[in-house]
Amino acid sequence: METILRAKPARRRSSNTMYLVIWWMSKSPYAAVFTNRVAAEAAANVRNAILVAIKGPATKVEEVVDWYRRDEEGRPMPAEWRELMGQIHVQWHAKPFAHARESIEAISGPTEATAEA
Repeated sequence: METILRAKPARRRSSNTMYLVIWWMSKSPYAAVFTNRVAAEAAANVRNAILVAIKGPATKVEEVVDWYRRDEEGRPMPAEWRELMGQIHVQWHAKPFAHARESIEAISGPTEATAEA
């Protein structure tokens, strides 16, 4: 018995260029990654954004940080990632917001003591 080995035809890769779009809205940074240049240009155009073309066999966007906004330790905070259709992918804030009532009580103290006076 003979085994016949056939070489697989080389697959032609489509463009492996990715497009990073970065924009600001209400003083908060946002970022999205596109595979389609036309869609990336359209998104950048309506948002007055920065468009970064990334090309390479194993490129990866690890983080996008905002050096203007800092956490309590002074480290830059991450930008908020958006999906292609605009859904939030990763939350921008590192910890959840405290409710307004909890914040007021923490500042002013318990409300029962002021009600009796």
